[in-house]
Amino acid sequence: METTKEYTSWETIQKKYPDSFVLLENPVYDPLRGLQGGVFLYKNKSRKKVIEKDVALRPPYATIKYTGGIRGDRINENILIL
Repeated sequence: METTKEYTSWETIQKKYPDSFVLLENPVYDPLRGLQGGVFLYKNKSRKKVIEKDVALRPPYATIKYTGGIRGDRINENILIL
């Protein structure tokens, strides 16, 4: 698994690792547009595996995000999306 210590945009991360959970160090947020990017550390389809990697690496400031849309198995049928 490649790990870079360079900033990568969120758009690039989403394209490179579709439908995966990613661990990003030093995430950059814009108050109006949300996550802009960060330093990519790890990706996996399993959120649990990414959390385990986060605990093992112990980055000082990090976030875990899902690169896809709303996962079908996570949609609550009682929520109306307009």
